[in-house]
Amino acid sequence: MSDIDGNGADTPSPASLESAMTEVETMILNARRVLAGGELLDMTPLGERVSWICANVRTMVLTSSDPDSIRLRLEKMVSDLNRLEDEIRAGLGAVDGDAREE
Repeated sequence: MSDIDGNGADTPSPASLESAMTEVETMILNARRVLAGGELLDMTPLGERVSWICANVRTMVLTSSDPDSIRLRLEKMVSDLNRLEDEIRAGLGAVDGDAREE
């Protein structure tokens, strides 16, 4: 998907935006698993995908037939990213349960 990397069309398609969101969701889950195992992880690719989504979210919402579902998905993604940050800062890297409940 060259348009996800910024090398394709000027206006990303809704499908490429949906694909990028799915990729970020998967990257968050994988990061939590790796960190739970005590391993180090390069978070650069995750940051790049999130930046790309942020830069293109307006197009996504304007071209979507269901902008509310996109909003809800983005809200969950932000929550998941915040939780991942909390786990990294706490040094827990827990996959199950909420790291904030101690």
